[in-house]
Amino acid sequence: MSSLCIHCNQDAPVPFFIVESVNKTGPFCCQGCLTVYNVINLKGLSEYYNIKNNISEFRKRAPVQLNENQYSYLDDEDFLLEYTYTSYSSLPTMEFYLEGIHCLACLWIIEKLPEFVSGVHSSKLDIGRSVVTVTLNENGSFSKVAQEFNTLGYRPHPLKLNQESSELKIQENRSMLMRIGIAGAASGNIMLYAVSLYAGADATYASVFNALTVIFALPVLTYSAYPFYRNSYLAIKNKTLSIDVPISMALIMGAIMGIYNLVIGITENYFDSLTALVFLLLISRYFLKLIQEKGLSTTDMHFFYQGENILKMSESNDNFSVIHPKSIRVNDILKIQPNQIIPADGEIISGNSYLNNSLLSGESQLQKVLPGDKIYSGTMNVSDEIIFKVNSVNKNTRLGSILKSVEDGWGQKSKIVDLTNKVSKYFVAVVLVLAVILFIKGLYQGNAVTAFEHALTLLIVTCPCALAIATPLTFIRTLSKSAQKGIVIKDDAVIEKLSSAEIIFIDKTGTLTENKMRVTEFNIISSSQLLIYSIITKLEKNSRHPVARALVEFCADKNTIELPIEDLKEVAGVGISANINGNFYEIKNYSLFENNNLLAKFKVQDSLRKDSNEAINKLRFLDINLKVLSGDKKEYMEEVASSLDLMKYEYAYELSPEDKAGIIKASKNTVMIGDGANDSIALSYADTGIAVHGAMDISLRAADVYLNLPGMSPVVDLVVIAKETMKVVHRNLFLSLFYNGISVYLAFTGRISPLSAAVIMPLSSLTVLVSTIVGTKELRTKWKS
Repeated sequence: MSSLCIHCNQDAPVPFFIVESVNKTGPFCCQGCLTVYNVINLKGLSEYYNIKNNISEFRKRAPVQLNENQYSYLDDEDFLLEYTYTSYSSLPTMEFYLEGIHCLACLWIIEKLPEFVSGVHSSKLDIGRSVVTVTLNENGSFSKVAQEFNTLGYRPHPLKLNQESSELKIQENRSMLMRIGIAGAASGNIMLYAVSLYAGADATYASVFNALTVIFALPVLTYSAYPFYRNSYLAIKNKTLSIDVPISMALIMGAIMGIYNLVIGITENYFDSLTALVFLLLISRYFLKLIQEKGLSTTDMHFFYQGENILKMSESNDNFSVIHPKSIRVNDILKIQPNQIIPADGEIISGNSYLNNSLLSGESQLQKVLPGDKIYSGTMNVSDEIIFKVNSVNKNTRLGSILKSVEDGWGQKSKIVDLTNKVSKYFVAVVLVLAVILFIKGLYQGNAVTAFEHALTLLIVTCPCALAIATPLTFIRTLSKSAQKGIVIKDDAVIEKLSSAEIIFIDKTGTLTENKMRVTEFNIISSSQLLIYSIITKLEKNSRHPVARALVEFCADKNTIELPIEDLKEVAGVGISANINGNFYEIKNYSLFENNNLLAKFKVQDSLRKDSNEAINKLRFLDINLKVLSGDKKEYMEEVASSLDLMKYEYAYELSPEDKAGIIKASKNTVMIGDGANDSIALSYADTGIAVHGAMDISLRAADVYLNLPGMSPVVDLVVIAKETMKVVHRNLFLSLFYNGISVYLAFTGRISPLSAAVIMPLSSLTVLVSTIVGTKELRTKWKS
């Protein structure tokens, strides 16, 4: 029975403990968490656990993993020129993506960095993006910072930023906030004067208050409303209509009419409604923009996981020095440690090992490699150290060709326009035509002022603020809630596409399966004088081979004993053997032998995730077709299909990345769920691509959605929420159009004035806002579960 790790709250099937005399601290799910626990207490930061235990919702992630990477390349001058920028205090700053960010306790300990690392000026964590911004003093070192993050259990990856685009984004946000601030302040003051005017202030005060509303409204209707005018101009210039066109016309005509009334001594004006409209529109668009930017941007992703430091052989001697992968050149000699990603294509010079090619091929079976074999960028070295010569780098690698295909896929993706813009094109056209008709009708009747008032009444009362505000608010709600649950949606249009999905393609490896070897069958053929599980543990506990790790984990909860061992030998591609208690034991061909006699046979496979069966059944219930795509051999895929109760037409095997992309291109309204570079082409050609937890940077760049959590359950939640969100959007559009239809009738029949229209107009927004709040009850309930 597994327990939970006291550091990260993950299951600890093979628990680690700190044993001191009679006291035992734990359990820990891995040696990394145990190490981090010790480091946190050593640094005097044990309050971390008090904070973590008080958090009501602790988001589970993968257990912290440590390795002994060196980060000296972070202090290289050329590297610093590309990866650092100057903060507001004129100090060098670098951003890191941190693996293993869990919760607010992580935020607390990371922002304490200046207290125990000399030279650090500040450390600020964006917990939603798992990105920390570190600023150094003159004597600081980014390599020391990265090493400290790694020691704490948060493996750092430096992010290369486009300095120019980052500065422009900051300027844009400042400008938007300035416009919002001016609109909010002016609107609040105008409302105070408007109350007095509506309450019947005497003539002297009325004229003063009326003049003050004009003064306060001018910066709002010019500076703050400028984005609406600019968008309207661009739309008309491009011979199209946007929702900002009638908004701009209403603002301009309302301002003209209000100033005209001031000049002729009429106290009625519309600046309270107009400035409130500008404020609400600006603030809703600003928050939607912030939500859309939550998570790593596409620009960030371009440099995400470029790789860790690599050991390169010196040209003058056989010594190896640390470099960053961006510095790799053709003909370099590189040393790859176990569990490192291979950063370039090349040929092995020395060393035998096993490679995990699932990131490229999608096949979960390990590949044995020997000197002379070709290896490719993006694959992982699993068992032993290898040295290889680089043949190609960057765009010329196999991974580079996949990247090119990803870019081609993006170019062919359908350019979907959100539902609001589709409706608004027709709505705007109808409103403008009706306004012109009403104006001409007034002129024909011989009263230009009345004609102008009627046209303005129509524009104000049918101003599409409900369309402009309600839909973004609905999307803001969904995007923010999903981000809190570890689902990063890059664009609100993704929600619309997901709601109409007809078929979901699922890559098997890493999505339906755990991408981790487990013992699925173990049969004892004959007995031994020693415990079989003890023999296996003794033979395999120090091996790095995935099968060995699976066996050790399988034997962990068995009653094992310590045994003396001699002449331990492990031969890559063959097996492992040793003398134990005077007998010769050997594990090979998925069997255990004692003095060449068969003791036990076992089977090791990439096991299914616990939620895979349930998630697939839920997606079927939602009337969505499914198809599992895999690069694995037929026999293994058929076993997986049997476990998931898949029909023959619901899975395919022995597929290359190009095969998967071809299948998806031949279908409509598609969703692709994948993990690994091999899935990136398929992700880019699908209408909606979903990169699951642990996917490489290429998958993230190709995808529209990134799931911070493993498994298929978040996918089900995502689809349900997308459908619920679009139901609310459709209902709001209907209410808005229905409301405006009645308003058009009242304006045409002359039953409302511009002032009445200014009072009535906000009611449409209020109606739709209530609809959004009430209509998302099921959505809120879903996220609570």
